[in-house]
Order: sequence, then structure tokens, then C-alpha cells
Amino acid sequence: MAIHSIRDTGGEPSGWELKLFANISGSEDFLMQLAMEMPELIDASMIHGQERDELKEDILAISVEGLMPAFEHLKKIRDARGRTMPELNRKQMYEDFSRVLWHAYKDLGQKAATMMEPEFGFLYQKDTAFESGLAAWINKRPQMAPVAAYLRNQRSRWQNPLSDFRNYLEHKDERDPSVFAGRYDAEHAEALFESVWRTMADILAMLVSLHLPPGTSLVEIPVEQRDSVRRRRFRFAVRGIPSAPVAQTAKDTD
Repeated sequence: MAIHSIRDTGGEPSGWELKLFANISGSEDFLMQLAMEMPELIDASMIHGQERDELKEDILAISVEGLMPAFEHLKKIRDARGRTMPELNRKQMYEDFSRVLWHAYKDLGQKAATMMEPEFGFLYQKDTAFESGLAAWINKRPQMAPVAAYLRNQRSRWQNPLSDFRNYLEHKDERDPSVFAGRYDAEHAEALFESVWRTMADILAMLVSLHLPPGTSLVEIPVEQRDSVRRRRFRFAVRGIPSAPVAQTAKDTD
């Protein structure tokens, strides 16, 4: 399966220009959650007009300009497993992968997140600024206090190490390169890709939930109850009303 792009070249839609965009299946979980489900969540929010359109474009950019290119690098890493190749070429795959993945998270993810919550930029800053920004944000959004432990865990587990590696690649400081030997490992790359996109999906869904109509909340659908084809992760719960599927609720609240 693959993703195609369509360009309006005039005339009937059946005659529009169709091009292969990427050899990536639209059923990949990161695309299902970020490119397909997230716009539905935003459509049900109290973010309206041009701001809504721009936010949806920014979230689409996370996939198209960030995660999909990173996934292509990851596919090359997968294909190279067990093959003999020059060390320069082998290392370049991991370095390109890390740079693009950091761009997806730090640049594209931050842009979308701060559109919804301008104060949320603290997540992407150094530890001292992170802690002070987090405290200020929780003071404004006290219901988000339980999220602090999650954010700290993501920073210590993979965000700060990835940032450190990316900075090393860009500036080539005097550190011993062997410090980063673990970055050139296929299993590590697989786990890192999962961590990055799932963290972004968690954060964006959390921020959207802050902009839902009063009395409305997001409820995560248990994995075993998700549609096998249209694998939506969330449904909406409205106080006093049984929860409805995402698509139907988005339509009713738009």
C-alpha cells in the first residue's frame, strides 16, 4: 500500500493528476492517530475558523514533513540489518534518522502544541526553564498536575538524550563519539520512533482535550474494542450522555 497526492489540473476530478507520494501504508499507527484521527478531535473542539484550519495544517505537517521522512530512514535501517556496508553509510542512516525525528518533535510538534497552549513551549527547553514553565502552566491549568510526571519521564527517557545526540551531530564537540554508540542500533531506532510519535500523539490529544466544550472529555478506547479497520484511539464522553464514536461526535459538535 502507498500514499498518493492529487493535484487539481482542471476538469473532472477523475482526470486530476495523481502521483505516488510515499511508499508508506496509510494504516500505519502513527498516521492513523496523527494524520487521520487528530483532525477529527480538533473539529470537535472550541478552536474555530482560521485558527482551526492552521492547527490542522500544522498537525498534518508533523506527519508529512517529519514522521514520514523519519519513517523512510527507519525503513532503510531495517533493510540494512544483516548486510555488510561501509561504516560511513551505515552511520549516516542513523544520523539522518535522528535529525529528522528531532525536527518532527522539536520544531513541528512544538509549533502545533503551542498553537493550542502558547505557554507549552517549556517542554522543549532546558531543565531549569522546563521546571519553571511547567509550574507556571500547572498553576494556570491545575487539572494537568498529574501530567507532570509523564512529561518528566519522556524528557529523561528519550527527549534529552535525542536532543544531546542531535546537538553533537550539528556541532561535533570534543566528546568521545563512543558515548553515542548506542544510537547506531536498529532496535534502538525502532523504539525511539515509537516513543517520539506516541508522545506527540499523547500531548496533542491532551491539549485538544483542554479546548473541548464544557462537560465533554476524551475517553481512550481499549485496544481490544477498537475497530480493526478504522482504528480510532478516542471517543468523546459528554456528561450525562453515553459516549459516542469520535466521527459522530465531531459531526454533532462542529
